[in-house]
Amino acid sequence: MKTTHRNAARAKRQQLPKFWRGSLSQGQQIDCKLIHWDLIDRFVSGTATSGDLWDWVETGATYSQMMQLLAQDGTEFTPEAMAAVDEQIGIYESVANRYVRTGRVAFNGPELLIARAAANVFDALVEIARHGIAEQAAIESAAMVRRVRVWAAGEVREAA
Repeated sequence: MKTTHRNAARAKRQQLPKFWRGSLSQGQQIDCKLIHWDLIDRFVSGTATSGDLWDWVETGATYSQMMQLLAQDGTEFTPEAMAAVDEQIGIYESVANRYVRTGRVAFNGPELLIARAAANVFDALVEIARHGIAEQAAIESAAMVRRVRVWAAGEVREAA
């Protein structure tokens, strides 16, 4: 236990000061934009898999976390931008339930509009991310989705 605590304290001391941590490079910004728009296209075309569903959830969680961290850092967002991200998180359950029921990963009409609105907000977020916020958000959301996947796998086994 002491070693774990010491390692955590050492890692915290070794982090760069906030203002030295970089923003996303132009290439990283483009990759981020392509990834979430590609996921939406897969849902629309009917080629999305359960892996794409998890990627979409993780992507949305990352951007939601980025928005929270940017807000804590002083960025002000419009109510519409905040609503777009919240609404996407709000449709995770219905999209997942549809997948369980039908075996297809897809949006209905209103969900597609929500996903596209959120993707537009996500595009703006990657452009203003700073101080390593994007990386921190990705690490935190990936860990959260791993925990949810483990929980979901346990729930599926118990139901069988």
